Amino acid sequence: AAVKAHLKAVTLADVFDVRALGFALTLAWASIVFFSTTVHFSTRNDVSHFNSVVGFSSVGMLAVLLLGALGPKRFARVMRVPAMRALAPAVMAVSTVVLVIIDLNFFTQPWCSLFSTAAGAGLGVLYLAWGEEFRRLAPAQAVVKTASSFLLAAILFALVVALPRPVSVAATVLLPVAVGFVLFAKVGVWKGDDEAAPATLRRGAFSLRALLSLGVLSFAESFIRALFFNASPIISEGSYPWLFLVATMASIALVCVPLFSSDELDVAAAYRTAVLALGFMFLLLPILDLGSMAADIVALTMYATVTLLVWIVLVRITGLYGLVALFSIGVGWGAHVAGSLAGTFGGAVLGSFMELAPRVLSIVELGCVCLLFLAYLFLFTDGSMTSLLGMRPGG
Repeated sequence: AAVKAHLKAVTLADVFDVRALGFALTLAWASIVFFSTTVHFSTRNDVSHFNSVVGFSSVGMLAVLLLGALGPKRFARVMRVPAMRALAPAVMAVSTVVLVIIDLNFFTQPWCSLFSTAAGAGLGVLYLAWGEEFRRLAPAQAVVKTASSFLLAAILFALVVALPRPVSVAATVLLPVAVGFVLFAKVGVWKGDDEAAPATLRRGAFSLRALLSLGVLSFAESFIRALFFNASPIISEGSYPWLFLVATMASIALVCVPLFSSDELDVAAAYRTAVLALGFMFLLLPILDLGSMAADIVALTMYATVTLLVWIVLVRITGLYGLVALFSIGVGWGAHVAGSLAGTFGGAVLGSFMELAPRVLSIVELGCVCLLFLAYLFLFTDGSMTSLLGMRPGG
């Protein structure tokens, strides 16, 4: 009944507007660059060697997210300069072109590392900008727009990678340019001086909670996926991008249905359901045949669920407690990126130096399930956030 009531209150503009389109284009660029060989041969799925694109782009993203979190007022002041707002999408577009050229063996590895870092830094700026915009929305609007953005991004990902490579590369290069236009010309992020007043907050405690919950959750998911998800043989097949779409739809159901299960948005229920579902998928994945369609859908659903959950939790907490988006998104999304990066290459290192016998995989599974319980114990509940902030929600 609560879900039906929420759906009746949602309009078409809540589901899809220029914000949902712009955020979808951002997510689509990240998916194309990190999960397909359209731009560069190294992808998040291929962890047999140090993944320069994912690794260095994550480092660049982390650097920008931490800059925004540690100095939000100064960062916002810099981003109010029009040239600085235009720089991020421009750098991403140029870096995309250069990475394609590097993939054709015209440039050497150091250039790949440099431009991957630059692309990640630009993406970090866009994530901070979207956090700033989404925290202004009504709670139901923010959730619905986020879900529709993830769904549209999965559709765009499948469509773009199915095109001939020259066309798909051109589309990928244009994506950050379109995002910059939506964010800074149409929506107008960082054009004014209406910085939200920060809540009374013990930053150390909040940072610890974010790192121990979101970071650990992301680490456990990416570690398991690195060991059990081998997409390299199927990455060129037509079915793979559409499996990503199926996984996204499943993740939206896992997160959003419990979120709308009460009169108020129940973030705790969404988090609890997602963690239990992840635990079940962790245990299910070793039973499925590696490389099968079922195993690939489960692994991709794990990734999509964690990414969607982290974004919704951060946006909800930021709006609920009137936090500065640059700080909360910077810390929280930074924890997610760092955890995902550590898990991806941690799994790669383990697979490179040890024979993944059933006993080893069982121990890894047990450890990752324990990490899920740890993430659950440091849950972002209204009660824990109230104690951290010393205030009531909306106060």
